[in-house]
Amino acid sequence: MSDKMKKDPRLPDETFEPFEETRRIPLPVYWIAIALAIWGVFMLVETSHSTQVADKARAQLDKQEQTKTAQVSAPDPAAGKALFSDNCATCHGDAGEGVAGAFPPLHGSDVVKLGGAQAVTEIVMRGIGGPLNVNGESYDGEMPAFGSVLSDKEISEIASYVATGLNDGTKTISASEVADIRKVSGDMDPWNGGAELAGLINGLPAQPDAKTPAAKGPDAKLVAQLVNEGTDTVWSCASCHGEKGEGLETVPRLAGLPAAYLVKQLHDFQKGARFNDSMAYVAKGLSDREIIDLANYYAGMSSPSGATPSLQGDLKRGAQLAKEGDWSIGVPACFTCHGPSGIGVAPEFPGIAAQQPSYVAHQLAMWAGGARHNSPLGLMAGISKALSDADRRSVADYLASLPPVPGSKPADMVAMTTSASAAKESSNDQ
Repeated sequence: MSDKMKKDPRLPDETFEPFEETRRIPLPVYWIAIALAIWGVFMLVETSHSTQVADKARAQLDKQEQTKTAQVSAPDPAAGKALFSDNCATCHGDAGEGVAGAFPPLHGSDVVKLGGAQAVTEIVMRGIGGPLNVNGESYDGEMPAFGSVLSDKEISEIASYVATGLNDGTKTISASEVADIRKVSGDMDPWNGGAELAGLINGLPAQPDAKTPAAKGPDAKLVAQLVNEGTDTVWSCASCHGEKGEGLETVPRLAGLPAAYLVKQLHDFQKGARFNDSMAYVAKGLSDREIIDLANYYAGMSSPSGATPSLQGDLKRGAQLAKEGDWSIGVPACFTCHGPSGIGVAPEFPGIAAQQPSYVAHQLAMWAGGARHNSPLGLMAGISKALSDADRRSVADYLASLPPVPGSKPADMVAMTTSASAAKESSNDQ
């Protein structure tokens, strides 16, 4: 072998291959890795469990909130009973027993049992007038519409109480359902007796025919003479009641009063059921036709208010008595019978809004003292006796501050064909 082929001793052996010594992973690292793995699995399981718990808790809260909302919106029997007492009991009785021949019963009523809370809502919302049969008995009166003075919630409470508290119904009506009814029928005219109501309530027993008044306008020439000039036996109406029927101090406002109410009062003056020397003289000088003509004339009249609070009454107290009454002394709200805002309910309950305060206070004093006793069922006597003199002045002043009653529509007037005997028989001497 040549020298060139000789291996340089300084060079490494060609068979040498570099290597790195294999070292074992320290035992603590294994434990840390295992601990991390266990912790990761634990956190995964815990997170999944927490999510399930949170979802369950959220669902429970949602359910509780729904239950709470339902409880808040559900009619409250106690509230319904209180509202019924304030707004309905004066006519229908504390237990809904009604008054025979005057106000139909609500307890055990076939109308309520068949129609339920919805029918009660419709009647409360719109009011009802005309002939109606309830439990086989006939009624023919007027109930004012309460839709403008009661909220959806309040009507819900009353209707549900009548249906389930005074009767054995099981279905109430919510405020939202009342709101839906208001959208459809809130501005409609009152129900025309049982005949129209039968279209709402399935299975309602036979009802009398609805009223179809054929009222005619008053004889303009005759009325003008009676109002402005009078006759040999009758003083002119305007000389005391004002040219626009607005009344003067102790003389009442006639404009906008129900025609049937005016007819009844004139007949009461004629036969002595109501006492006033001047009015007795005038009424006895009028024929039945003249009475009806004058009643329709003033019922259809709209005129500005001529009344102002003048008796130094407490208007806040007067508003309470008119709107809410005061059951601590047994006095119901004036508007319960005299209609929303005192607009009147024919034929028995006149409009009292914008009435002369001295006249109102004087009439209340007469009822309290027994000098006047021709109110329906003697209601005004008991109410007036419960009021103090200050209360009478307060409510009279408050009523004087209200907007006047608008004139009646022709359909609300007394028909010319109404017989004098029928009108006189309707007079109540209580």
